[in-house]
Amino acid sequence: MEKDNFFRFAGILFLIIGITAVINTLYQNTQRDLGLASILWFSYIGMILLGIGTLKKDSSLILSQLNILGIPYIFWNIDFYYHLIKGHSLFNIADYFFIEGPLLGKIISSQHLITVPLALVLIYLIGLKRKDAWKLSFIQLIIVFFATRLVTTYEENVNCVFSNCANFDFGFWYPLQWFMAMFLLVFVTNWIVVKLFWREKRASKIY
Repeated sequence: MEKDNFFRFAGILFLIIGITAVINTLYQNTQRDLGLASILWFSYIGMILLGIGTLKKDSSLILSQLNILGIPYIFWNIDFYYHLIKGHSLFNIADYFFIEGPLLGKIISSQHLITVPLALVLIYLIGLKRKDAWKLSFIQLIIVFFATRLVTTYEENVNCVFSNCANFDFGFWYPLQWFMAMFLLVFVTNWIVVKLFWREKRASKIY
């Protein structure tokens, strides 16, 4: 019963964060006469899917989102704590958190601090029943990339689909760079989590 309550709490928390982020973004965009494009950020989609996966106790769906968000969020946390201790940013990722801005936006953004550890705990408690969550991650990456390219602008650069958010370039066609980088992040994260949580007794006959 306590475990079920924890799943409900975590799932509802993820959903509240995701839905609040979308509503807040729509409101902010309306105030600035912008479109709907920025609701396509992976973080917003990820929070909602993490909530659904948690309430359904679907560890594969949770892992599919952790595959996409995990490593970027780790770098965000490093930058956040570095800024907190040193007073300036290391990667220029989380510095926006420390400048003047709407409080609600900062509350929503603070989900970066809990998402990865919470997702790992949920996967541990539910049990990892499949190794191939990366497939769903890949499908999501492809859909969101093309949707974002279609409805956003270069200046918005939602999900970094137009240019590298880290301000460097490998010198070849950027969409290929993007997919190579994102697929690598997904594979690495999926491999690490499977190594940590896979148990042969839970394996399906298809493996």
